[in-house]
Amino acid sequence: MFPASGAYKPETKKAMKLNTVEGAFAVAADNLAAPYLSLFALALGATPSQIGMLTALPNFLGNIFQIPAGLWSERMKDKRTLPIVGGYLSRSTWIVLAFLPFLFPAEYRVSVVIFLAAFRILTANLGVPAWTALQADLVPQSIRGRYYANRNVVINICAFAATIVATILLRVDYPRNYHLIFTLATISGLTSIVIFTKIPFDQSASKAKPVSTDTIGQKLSAFWAVAKTDKQFMNYAKSALIWNFGVSFASSLFPVYFVDVQGGKVGSWAIFTAVNIATQVFFQRYWGRLADKFGQKAVLTFSGLGVVAVPLLWSISPNLWFPIIIYFVNGFAWGGYNLAAFNMLLEITPDDDRTLYVSAYNTVMGVSTAVGPLLGGFAAEVFGLRPIFLLSTVMRGAGLLFLFLMVQNTSEHKIAAKDLIPKPKSRRSR
Repeated sequence: MFPASGAYKPETKKAMKLNTVEGAFAVAADNLAAPYLSLFALALGATPSQIGMLTALPNFLGNIFQIPAGLWSERMKDKRTLPIVGGYLSRSTWIVLAFLPFLFPAEYRVSVVIFLAAFRILTANLGVPAWTALQADLVPQSIRGRYYANRNVVINICAFAATIVATILLRVDYPRNYHLIFTLATISGLTSIVIFTKIPFDQSASKAKPVSTDTIGQKLSAFWAVAKTDKQFMNYAKSALIWNFGVSFASSLFPVYFVDVQGGKVGSWAIFTAVNIATQVFFQRYWGRLADKFGQKAVLTFSGLGVVAVPLLWSISPNLWFPIIIYFVNGFAWGGYNLAAFNMLLEITPDDDRTLYVSAYNTVMGVSTAVGPLLGGFAAEVFGLRPIFLLSTVMRGAGLLFLFLMVQNTSEHKIAAKDLIPKPKSRRSR
């Protein structure tokens, strides 16, 4: 679970292990509830456009406050404050989602779910810039690929277990099934925040940094003057903008297609989610080794090809069990892409203003992931779902091509097709 090295302090190793445990509980909470929020809204009578809004509004509100949150965290001696406060608020929202909508008339219930989902993402994202900066300070760059790959193995195993639990609970009569799922998500999520408060992050450098007296406008102007000259950051942000728009344009509509068009059962969706997670677990160390040796861009490029293919596979899905193949591809590809995307962001952002860089990046991504599902949902009601899936494929491909052409690799080693073939470990070292 932990990359072997004698160069790290015992406190650092302890912090990294706790960081993994915290992530396990957090991801278990998300996988207990988040994959089924759209299905919950469908059960309440949501339309495709409302499903798009369920993704769009939370993403928009959750990210437009990223820059203020980043500036705020820069002024705090303890960068854990916003992640902790935001974490408690967001994790507690699941229990509210479980019961509050049923206190309203039927015609207002979907709107209540959308509002609560937006509040959950908004409060959770307040702490993202500070959390990302803390992760960069915690994990040495030389082992980030291996560490986060190993961490992802652990948290995805917990996510898989949570999915199994959700699969069982979804078979309970509605709405008690969602009451149980959302309640367990609340308990697991709050546990993750408690563990996060115990992680001994080294923030000595942050505490020694003088507090700026500049206004928010002055600080933003100064930041933008520097950031726009950083071609690596700007090109990466542009590629991610196109990519995330293409991804979000269709991804929230996959369960709608499965349930409303193909006639699939809600319980089967949990099986596909389990396949997705299990595949990610199996291939995490594979992607981690490639990332550390060949750099993040290489992993982004090759794994991104699989992500591009996902909506295309949905458009040709012939039966109710073909999504198992789709989510095997999805888990394999996204496992590598998410790992490399996070590590790339840590690499290309400077230590001094990382929270601001991350805030700006997430704000731009928030706009694309808000507009994408909104337009996709409304377009689906006019043109149908399959044309939306095909257009998503094209836009994902455009974003990946831009990244390949415009973003530099941070590794000196070039990857070849033969390097993608896993090699057996040497038996000499034990």
